[in-house]
Amino acid sequence: MSRATELTDAVESALREITPTGFSTDIKAVYGVGEIKPDKAPLPCLLVRIDSDAGTDRVGVKVKRSIEYQIEAVFPRTATLQELQLCHHDILRALGYGQLRPDRPLAPGWVGEESAEFDMAAEGGTHRTVTASIGIEYIETY
Repeated sequence: MSRATELTDAVESALREITPTGFSTDIKAVYGVGEIKPDKAPLPCLLVRIDSDAGTDRVGVKVKRSIEYQIEAVFPRTATLQELQLCHHDILRALGYGQLRPDRPLAPGWVGEESAEFDMAAEGGTHRTVTASIGIEYIETY
């Protein structure tokens, strides 16, 4: 298994831990990379996508890579901005952002750059979303 595959599995596993026990949001389901959210899926849910994965430095058979995940939280149209902001916070916490806990699936310091975009559903829209862009650096061996 490649390091990239292990990393994606770890991200998806960490996001599945977002429940009312220890977090503000009760995520009903996490749809991993390549999975399709059913039309009537319970909300809120998370959709995980990979935006890019690029090599930055190479030494022999090892390459330092930077992968960017797009994690979209989908809420009903009635959700408030505060609920979306709390979910963004929960996503970062679940991934270990700013924490020094070695028991987490992602090593401390791996989660680097991050940002969030909020969509409060234009008139006629049925969902509100927050999309977290999360950059993670890792080493791949070829």
